Amino acid sequence: MFYSLEWGRSSSHLNQSGFDRLSRKMDFTNLNTGLYEPDKEHSSCGVGFLTRKDGRQTHELMKLGHEALCAVPHRGGMSSEGVGDGAGVSVDLSTDFFNNLTGKPLAPGEFGVGNFFLPSGTKQQAIASNLIDQHVEISGFKIVKVRDLPVDRSQISDQAFKLQMPIRQWIFTQDSTISPREFEEKIYRMLLEIEKVAYLTPELDGLYPLSLSSRLQVLKGRLNSSELIPYFTDLQDVNHRIHTLYFHTRFSTNTDPHPTMAQPFRLMAHNGELNTDKKNRLSEAAISLARNKSIIRPKGQSDSCRLDQTLSARVHEEGMDLVDAVVSMMP
Repeated sequence: MFYSLEWGRSSSHLNQSGFDRLSRKMDFTNLNTGLYEPDKEHSSCGVGFLTRKDGRQTHELMKLGHEALCAVPHRGGMSSEGVGDGAGVSVDLSTDFFNNLTGKPLAPGEFGVGNFFLPSGTKQQAIASNLIDQHVEISGFKIVKVRDLPVDRSQISDQAFKLQMPIRQWIFTQDSTISPREFEEKIYRMLLEIEKVAYLTPELDGLYPLSLSSRLQVLKGRLNSSELIPYFTDLQDVNHRIHTLYFHTRFSTNTDPHPTMAQPFRLMAHNGELNTDKKNRLSEAAISLARNKSIIRPKGQSDSCRLDQTLSARVHEEGMDLVDAVVSMMP
């Protein structure tokens, strides 16, 4: 019933302490020592994917996801204090879980969920929440529930907890009768309107949509891979049944650690490829110019985040199939 995949570009990752231990055992005056091959040295992130072929939602898949996450700590970066460089998971919306949470009979494709990092200040959080409330209502949706995502602080260190950002969740339904695809496209347009304000308003610095969709949700933070599912208590609930999960644990070489840099993003988890990034930046700039539009990007955006933004535009704005959209972005 299950299909799974784990992939990474290198056979080993070492944080600084691990590297120090290895250096004491190896003679680095001769880099051809033992099995080490200098020309094959890389550092890269780790990703994994699990799904049920029959599409049935089960909590067992969440447990298997946790097992997979516990198997890839070597793919993630870590500070000297043991704080993870970032880890995240994307799962399909659990019908049973959200039905129980809201007390309403929510059907697949007829409700949406938005997860947002909020600014740190109380005043800024209120402004950010009001902005999201307004756009949900303007878009013709009905808010069912707004809540702060519960977390289990005991699962991570005090140093790590200080670096997490609060996540607030909006659950909403559509007022009119439209198809699931039309609903998702309408949500995407709402996302762009929220981003347009959030990324250009200094008072809203820190407001960042992790996901906004009728199909999936993303949870992530400055975490190690093994901490991810235990930290977010929603994912521990036996009623949280899913049929697809993919994850990412971050080992960055070109951006600073930050919760918004953790992956997955909206539609993908990606190890980073600068050639692809350059090609797509040029392509998106040309398309935007031709359409007399501008691209609004978050502060400090990584190459993978830009690629995800391009992928979302191909799928939602141009109506491309996901596979075709990915192929179109290859350099």
